[in-house]
Amino acid sequence: MAESAVEGRRRRARFGVESLAVRVAEGDFPTVVNSGYTVKITHGGSAPPFQYLGRTQGPPVPGAVTVIEPHEVVSCLAQDKAAADGQAVVQLMFIDADLMPVGTGRPRFHEVTYSDRSLFNGIAALHRGLADGEDELDLESSLIHLLNVLLARHADAPGAASPTLRPRALRQVREMLHSQLNSNIKLDDLAAVAGCSKRHLIRSFRQAYGVPPHHYRTLLRLARAKSMLAAGRSVAETAAELGYCDQSQLNRHFRREFGMSAGGYARTVR
Repeated sequence: MAESAVEGRRRRARFGVESLAVRVAEGDFPTVVNSGYTVKITHGGSAPPFQYLGRTQGPPVPGAVTVIEPHEVVSCLAQDKAAADGQAVVQLMFIDADLMPVGTGRPRFHEVTYSDRSLFNGIAALHRGLADGEDELDLESSLIHLLNVLLARHADAPGAASPTLRPRALRQVREMLHSQLNSNIKLDDLAAVAGCSKRHLIRSFRQAYGVPPHHYRTLLRLARAKSMLAAGRSVAETAAELGYCDQSQLNRHFRREFGMSAGGYARTVR
């Protein structure tokens, strides 16, 4: 793998893909919710285990491809990162959900990690092409081919049930957070939707999704903010559209989760 393709470099391609490479010894692996699909491969060792779908997911075997579905919480515990191979390099692609076929619904992935050496090699080659600035027509064609391979080999039919069955009340709470992302929702409102006490809601939501409702909303807002900033929107208008008091509040949340300001992030992906 070319060294230029690693070292924490991030790029935004016009065809709906953001790429990122992180050396385990140097990466932070923040808690995130991404609005699209995340496809991850690891070189030169093992990545740390991570929390996803309410349980710990072990490090993938060499040559494996990990797929994270949209709007799911992913986090990495500090002790897990410390136990991983510090020389390993994790390469990620954040893929807009619109690049996946819709039909009767988005494709679902009931497994998290798939042992598929040829797909792994294709994804690694695409990362090299993105890092080297190869012809965009070639890159986009390669991406579509790889997505077709991923779907044909590993995805369930569109509209298949979620890999994790969550209580209907909690799904309704999550839908409310999605639909009113820029509103000042109160915990009382969410508890009324769930039909339970606020204390029980916080505990149950955390168990189901990995974070309490207020943190989930913050992660949703940040995922939307990343997309808006990458598309050229200013920090001020992004903050206003997402319901922040001002851009300094958005910057505080960005620094807390990602270690950089919103403006700093925008400069890395444009």
